[in-house]
Amino acid sequence: MKSYSSEIKKQIENMKSGAVITANSFPASWPRNAVTRTLSRLNEDGVITRVKKGVYSKIKKTRFGNVSATSIEIIANEVKSDDNKCFGGLFLYNNLGLTTQVPRVIEILNNKSSYVQDLNSIKIRYVKIRPRIEKGTKSYIILLEVFKNLGDIPDSSVGHIYKWINKKIDEFEEKELKKLYKISLDYPPRVRAMLGCLLAIREKILSEKIRKTLNVNSSYRVGSIVNYLKNVDLWRLKNEAA
Repeated sequence: MKSYSSEIKKQIENMKSGAVITANSFPASWPRNAVTRTLSRLNEDGVITRVKKGVYSKIKKTRFGNVSATSIEIIANEVKSDDNKCFGGLFLYNNLGLTTQVPRVIEILNNKSSYVQDLNSIKIRYVKIRPRIEKGTKSYIILLEVFKNLGDIPDSSVGHIYKWINKKIDEFEEKELKKLYKISLDYPPRVRAMLGCLLAIREKILSEKIRKTLNVNSSYRVGSIVNYLKNVDLWRLKNEAA
């Protein structure tokens, strides 16, 4: 009979000091109860340290004492290892190079619930969103989140954001633009209006499909990005705060 405990210990020994460890760090075929029990015992033995429920860090011994993974490393690993989560808010825009401001609160988007959690000195805000976050949709959701909140990104010019958006859209192939369109249906109409306006010079058929999802009697306040867009009157985009 296979000793999962021995295998888990062996794998942890081969991990670098400070590594973030969860049950998902081990093969999915291994019994979860055996993994969680072993991690709990190794925590009691001082081999690893518990940093939050279900999350551990391999102890790094230094001349200054035992050191575990930083809070940011733990949060980054959580998002990286979970296909159903992605960063949002100011932390996302900072990582994308759209702002130099460092957030006091780290926002994580998910599809389950909204709540706030503290990890050491860092506050994490989990935000439930409608579009389904999966491994294959994260890049589209990130782009649409920038669309949705472009007026709230501090210390950044709209021109800089517009160039970033254009570059990302240019990188998408036709099939990827179709996925972007489908996911945009879960976003506010003003987001779809901006997307449709941008796609008009790239994918006219797709752009027209987006236009048909919008109310013909509605106009959309999207801010000064209208100064960089074409045919804003057709899309009823207004240079007013969103």
